[in-house]
Amino acid sequence: MFLRHDMDQLLAFDKSPAISIYLPTHPVGREVRQDAIRLRNLLSEAAKRLASCNMRGPEIDTLLRPARRLVDDEEFWRHQEQGLAIFLGTGFERIHKVPVAVPEELTIASHFCIKPLLRLLDSTGSFWVLTVSAARTRLYQGSRWTFAGVTGLDLPQGISEIWNETEYEEAHKASPTGRNLRASGGVANTQAFGETPGELHKTQLIELLRRIAAAVEPVIKRQPAPVILAAEPKIQGHFREIAKWKELLPEGVLEFPDAMPSDELHKKACAVFAPREDEARAEWLGRLQTLLGNNGKATATPEEIVKAARYGRIDRLFLCEGQPLWGSFDEAHDRVIAHRDPREGDDDLLDYAALMTLRQGGNVTLVDRTQLPPTGPAAAILRY
Repeated sequence: MFLRHDMDQLLAFDKSPAISIYLPTHPVGREVRQDAIRLRNLLSEAAKRLASCNMRGPEIDTLLRPARRLVDDEEFWRHQEQGLAIFLGTGFERIHKVPVAVPEELTIASHFCIKPLLRLLDSTGSFWVLTVSAARTRLYQGSRWTFAGVTGLDLPQGISEIWNETEYEEAHKASPTGRNLRASGGVANTQAFGETPGELHKTQLIELLRRIAAAVEPVIKRQPAPVILAAEPKIQGHFREIAKWKELLPEGVLEFPDAMPSDELHKKACAVFAPREDEARAEWLGRLQTLLGNNGKATATPEEIVKAARYGRIDRLFLCEGQPLWGSFDEAHDRVIAHRDPREGDDDLLDYAALMTLRQGGNVTLVDRTQLPPTGPAAAILRY
């Protein structure tokens, strides 16, 4: 599954040559074998291009070896999704099976080609899912296309943690007689603290939810996106009183989440999020049109977009899929040269603009061509 940290690795690589290979794949059928043959053909073409750039044979073999190993790996081809993305560079190899159709293409440049993957990480289409029960807590990062659990996060796992702490503290505070009564299942100790078993359970649940909110909040604030809470109604109510996050959607998945398979949870989360995604995209497009109409901080001129991306001036870049802008950026003379058809040594300038925007903390939103100004296949809201 391709996630944001995978994209960050691609963005950070800035050595030449950077080889990007995209291939549509088939999970079943006789086309599976053809996929391997098409990859072999793309690798042969890559070797020719590298040789034409005066790269020596042993260097080419080392660079392409990770992908060449896949060609005859029958087990690898039996487990495909809709597309395959391969990225190769000196000391760098990444192979991603992706759940979206991608074009068949090979690029060799000073950076990786990322445009076919942008819809997987469109910032207007990403969300968090937090599942909470009295026994288990999980945090997921998702979009229409992806859904994966967040790892490396120390989340409280159930009310039993709070219960064990309460048991330990009360055993030390109580008299010897009190300790014996509690060990034998009595309620004297609970009554001594002024709470019935039901009240104690509620107190412990609230403490659990406070700890969950405290553990999750820094993650949400570092990477803001809508949060969908999956929990039973009682827990939903308590948690919303504790977590006053603006990112927490008022709608949630009002079910017991622990028994729910991840694909079903993903489907239910997408149903909650879909209207929000459309609203967010429409809101950004409205802001773009306002800024363009008032000669504000926005542009739809391709050359201006490429320069602004290079110098970190883009806050949000709007692109439509499948429309390259061929050319080159002469940084020495601060000049963009664009062509309708590709020429030797050309780059897709819109792919370059997307990469530089993301690398410098901007956002990329994919839209239909009809939603963009008629002057070009892209537009941008500028920081300054």
